[in-house]
Amino acid sequence: MKIKLLINSIIKITLYLILTSGIYFASQLHVRIDDPVYDYLDRLSTQGILPSYMNTTLPLNREYIAEMLTYLSKERDMLTVIDNKILDEYIADYRLELEEKTYFQLQDTETTYHPFQSLQKFKRGFRDVFSYTTNQEEHHLAVYEKEGNLVWLDVGGMAKYEKQDAKTRLPYIYHYSLALLFGDNFTVFSEADLFAMVYNSDFSEYPDEFRGGYPLYNNGFYGYETEMSFEYAHAYIQHSSNLGNIAMKAEPLIWGNGRNSLILSNNVPPYAMLSWDRQLGKSRFSFFHGSILPAESDTTINGLITNEPKYLVGHRWEVAITNKLQGAFTEMLVYGGRDPELMYFLPTIFLWPVQHNMTSQSEDNILWFFEGKYFPVNGLQFYGTFMIDELRTSEMFNDWFGNRWAAQTGTHIAANLFSFPTDLRIEWTAARPWVYTHRVPIYGTYTHNGRSLGFQHGPNSQLLLIENRWWINPRNRISITFENLRLGIKPEDELGDGFDFGNDPNESYTNANPEYHNTTGWLIGDIQTTQTIKFLWEYQISNIIGLELGYSHKQEMNESVNTMSIQVNVDY
Repeated sequence: MKIKLLINSIIKITLYLILTSGIYFASQLHVRIDDPVYDYLDRLSTQGILPSYMNTTLPLNREYIAEMLTYLSKERDMLTVIDNKILDEYIADYRLELEEKTYFQLQDTETTYHPFQSLQKFKRGFRDVFSYTTNQEEHHLAVYEKEGNLVWLDVGGMAKYEKQDAKTRLPYIYHYSLALLFGDNFTVFSEADLFAMVYNSDFSEYPDEFRGGYPLYNNGFYGYETEMSFEYAHAYIQHSSNLGNIAMKAEPLIWGNGRNSLILSNNVPPYAMLSWDRQLGKSRFSFFHGSILPAESDTTINGLITNEPKYLVGHRWEVAITNKLQGAFTEMLVYGGRDPELMYFLPTIFLWPVQHNMTSQSEDNILWFFEGKYFPVNGLQFYGTFMIDELRTSEMFNDWFGNRWAAQTGTHIAANLFSFPTDLRIEWTAARPWVYTHRVPIYGTYTHNGRSLGFQHGPNSQLLLIENRWWINPRNRISITFENLRLGIKPEDELGDGFDFGNDPNESYTNANPEYHNTTGWLIGDIQTTQTIKFLWEYQISNIIGLELGYSHKQEMNESVNTMSIQVNVDY
């Protein structure tokens, strides 16, 4: 009955918005969370050239990015020669929002383009694959543009060769995306990434692209023993008006101001949600109610995975208080084991008092996150996030195991050295034992399909990150990264005591060893330290093909591993 009422309410709200909205909005297509434009704008924001830029709720939409590029185009005197050239490249990519002209491969009398329309267009399209033209809009395999309606079809992929000491493997990806704009208000988007990897058993670790799920395994080829495959699909249907953006979607999200977010990180498969967001001046409010999955270990009975409902609710308000100071408050709630609660669909309701009246023992799990950014001088940014999962004021300064907190602090420095734009990020993250856990793991842990929704390394961990990036020109970028990861694991002499240790986000804190109740610090147990140095060179060979050369050295306890990679990206 509740679900039927919910569906009827959603339909009525959607129809109301369609019938009452008529204000023009530029493209509300979302910009992928891994798009390099975010790094570019973030650096210029720290330099003081782009004040009040808000980038802690990703993805942003193309209209907002276009607004930032427009602002920068008026401040060209403050940009270096290289940054001006990069800006010109992005302005060409965002011509739909910035200029009244059609796709660069359309003729004045045409509304449709694809390279198979004629032999001449096929030759030109084939030539574009291997040539580089400055200030050229991103390519699309097929285009339709007429009277406010738009269709973009893109295909592409990735092929990588990885060598770890004497071992090798071949990860690769097939990719497609379809973007549609219907008039001024409706946006429809669909995207899929089909991953595969051929490998031998001595090099079987999951690739960086793996976000969870259930891979398929088949016989290998090219001399490799096994082929592993996994797929992720993203999509959204969105209506935009002066009331904001309402969407049904499943796409990667990042909430938080750090490189390794404590709130929402790209560490899980996409999950379906109903969302609403609205920008008001120099502030932005975001809400969603999504359906997530319990850990497999909690839902497997006699080898079969049962269907147990679990939901995630998020409210977030970020504000640029001044050009030098920004803040954000996020409230997250996890619940399950019953039908969706209509109360939790109210975007502006304060979740903490509601959940106390929703269940007799407050089984629903509330988490709070407080964030801040401060720019004391141009070129320098301080930022931080503090998470509270449990609060007892009498125990705040003690080693009580119920202090399920996490903290992150960072510094971002942006400058121009030797005429090259560069930035340096130093970030430290600490998650206490039992963070993200709950006393009813199947319904309350802060995980999706067993993987942490927030800090990817989970509880009882600490990470120091140092990252330096250089923009050589619009086609070349270099980054060097150092990571020092410390994980606390259960001591060997306690492995058979029957208690959980608080280093797995899917565990129950009610099963903690009483001996640790008042001796749980920020990091406990046997400490494993892993140090990693990474080097990455990114080069745009043509407007469609990109090259990445990578090297990493990992030192873990008494073992060191060296990995080299060559990666080719294709986006047409």
